[in-house]
Formats: sequence, C-alpha cells, structure tokens
Amino acid sequence: MTAAAIGVACLGFVAGYPTVIYDSWGYHYLSEILRTKGLFAWPTDLRTYGYPAFLVVLSGFRSLPGEELRLVAFVVQLAAYLGACAFVAARLRRIYRSDSVGVWAYAIGALNPALLLHTSEVLSDLLSAVLVQLAVALCWRLPQAEGSRAPRLTPAASAFLSFLCAGLAVAVRPANAIVALALLGVWLLRALLFWKFSLGEVFAGGLGLLLPLIPQLALNWKVFGRINPLIVHSLYRMQTQWGMGALKYGTVVIPGRSPFLVYLNPFYRGDPTPAAFFRNHPLGYLATLGLHVFAMLDFDYPFTFITRLDLWYRWPLALVNFALLAVALAGCGLAAVRLFRRRPIDEAAFAQWSTILVGGAYLAIYAPVEVENRFGLTPEALMTPLIVAMLVWRFRETPGPRSVHALAGAAVTAGIVAAVFLSAWISTKQTNPTQPSPANAFVLDPERAPRRTRTPAAP
Repeated sequence: MTAAAIGVACLGFVAGYPTVIYDSWGYHYLSEILRTKGLFAWPTDLRTYGYPAFLVVLSGFRSLPGEELRLVAFVVQLAAYLGACAFVAARLRRIYRSDSVGVWAYAIGALNPALLLHTSEVLSDLLSAVLVQLAVALCWRLPQAEGSRAPRLTPAASAFLSFLCAGLAVAVRPANAIVALALLGVWLLRALLFWKFSLGEVFAGGLGLLLPLIPQLALNWKVFGRINPLIVHSLYRMQTQWGMGALKYGTVVIPGRSPFLVYLNPFYRGDPTPAAFFRNHPLGYLATLGLHVFAMLDFDYPFTFITRLDLWYRWPLALVNFALLAVALAGCGLAAVRLFRRRPIDEAAFAQWSTILVGGAYLAIYAPVEVENRFGLTPEALMTPLIVAMLVWRFRETPGPRSVHALAGAAVTAGIVAAVFLSAWISTKQTNPTQPSPANAFVLDPERAPRRTRTPAAP
C-alpha cells in the first residue's frame, strides 16, 4: 500500500505545475527573507511565519531554485502524510483491538488520491491537514489492553502533543484557530466522558498551543506594533464578500488564458453583504453555504494550479473521492443513531465524535468564503475514523436485519450518484474572466494582495 501511495504521488508530481508560482512563489519568497534577514524583516501582515519557516528547514537553510524546493517539499510532505496515516491507523488498531482494522485504516488514508496529489504542491494546505489529523488522533483515549507492554502516552503528554500540533497548524494557516477552539471542546468532552481531568493536562495543553505562536506574537509586536498570535490584517470579511457571488474558484496556468476560474453562484441576487443575502434570500444563502462545502470537497481539478481543463482522470478520481465521502457521511449518521439510542460513548465512539466536532468546525469557518479545492484537504484527512467505524459496523459487529444493511448500502450509492450529478452541474457554472468582476475589484498590490489576486511568478 505504501508503494502504491508513493507511485500515485509521483504521478501527481510529474503531472503538476513544475515549479513555484503565485502563492507557492510567495511562500518561497518569504522563506528566503526569513532565511537571510530573520524574523523581524517580515514584509507582510497577510501571512504567518509557519509555512515559510517549514520551507527554510526542509531546504537545509540553503537557497534552492523553485524546482528543487518543490522536489524536496514533495518528498518531505509525502513522508509526513504517510507517517500521519500510519500513526492514525496504529491508534485505531488499538481502539478496535484489531490488526485488520489498522491495515484498513492505513489503506483508507494512505491511498486517498486527492491528498496524495497535493503532496507535490509548495502550499500550506497539505501540511495543515497532516497537523490537524495528528492533533485529533492524539486526543483519542486508548483502551488498556490486559498484559500489554506497549508504550502509552500519559494524558498530559497527549494533551501537550495534541495542542502542539494544533498550534503548529495555526502557525501554518491562521484559519486553523477554529480547530484549536474545537479541540478544546473535544478535550473537555473527553474529561466528562471518562472522568479523567487534571491541571497537568490543562497546563500541558496550553503550553503546547502557545509555543508555536510565540514567534508570530513577537513578529507582530516588533514589526506591526500589535499583540496578535495570528495575522494582523485579516481577509476573512473580503473572502465572505466574494463567497456570495461564487461557488468556487481555481487558478488556471494556461498560456493565453486568464488565471481566474470562477464558478458563478446562480442564487446570488446582488445583496451587498452576507447578512443582507441571508435576510433577503435565506434559502438561497443556505444553499450557497451547502454548495461551498460540497465544492470544497469536489476535486474536479485535483491540482491548485490548473494546467489543463480537460482531464481524462477527472471522473475516476471523483468516483473514488465521492465513495470515501459517502461512507464517511454514513459514519457520521451511524454516530448520531447510536447517540439517539443512548449507546455508551466508548473509545471508538469518541474517536468518531472528536472527528465530527473538529471537522464540522473547520467546514463551518470556510463555508461562507469563496472556496478552493485545496481547502478541503483537512476534512479529507479526517475521514478515516468515520469510514473505519462504518466498515466495522458492516463487517464485524453482530449483523442486524438485512434490510438495515441494504438501506445503508442504498444510501451510500445514492450519495455517490447525487454527488456526481451535483459536481457536473457546478462545472456548468465555470467562467474564465480576464479580470475580476467589478464587485470584487481590488488594488493589485503584491504586499497586500488577497488570495484572489494572482501575483507574478517571479520578482
């Protein structure tokens, strides 16, 4: 399975854009400033130090051409992702007390094509997904096997490492602050369910979250005169403005074409703000939010930088992805049914609910904005425990009436078919304008340009 995953990732590396460009070039540029001039020479209030610092470390503190940096980043990000999949699988193996569950859990994560193809991109999204995946897995409570001498993390060590990963995820992508907040709720839920709580865990978790944010705090205070662990200048309100008129966007890198690939929202009627949109057209705005979530997880173009608009593997990849999403959604339904039936929340159920809470918070923060495929990598990485729970229910637990299993299978199949039709419908909304629409116009300043602006590929 590891060999197959590496093979798919290598195919993606060859098929992707061959060097750093646009946002990738921006991260490369910032990493060079960080390497040569230090933290307090930081030039922008729109990016955190996290991913550029990661590039500095993996380049060996040397200046690398864009092509070499992309190769090194690919190898390190692929290794990090497969390592995270192995860690998650090992913990699920212990929770379910089954070697076969561990094997299936590793296969589900390691062979996810959407995630594998993004390991080749010099962007923060894959690393963010890995860190969030580890943060959630570290909060799971492992059962104590009788006579087992396997090493176990203490609750305080688990809390420290879990929030350390969350803090690193925030340093890499500031929007992950919602993940840290949801993770706090998960740890409180763990304490209530299993009656395990100590001040040592609180201190360890707070320390783990704070450590990765100290450089950004120092940077913002020294350079911008602000005490803020995130970015000083937030674009979230502007992104929610764009999100009203568009279902999704992509970046085209094809000679003679504009880089803007915009999927127009047919429900938008020109309201000036999201609040006005919801007040005047509540059903239209709720439909927009739902379509944003779906579009985020619909990898119609698997790469961030689109070099071809006609991909022969678009639908094979989509079918695999929609099958995983449908089974994961069924896993959410299974968790809800068990809760309504007042089934006890054991270690396995807690793994499901922790994933649902963190993944739901992540989707909620991105639902109002104009989304891009790469925003969906974190929810994709979090699907494994939900899919595993569904497979365990289907093949290991005491079989129920055949009608129940048939109904579950029919629901998953219907979900896949509906996703295919919805994806095809969203594709009909594509436009490739030469300029941003007047409602979304802005000043093309490379230092303050939001993500919708495509800055040059070279200085």
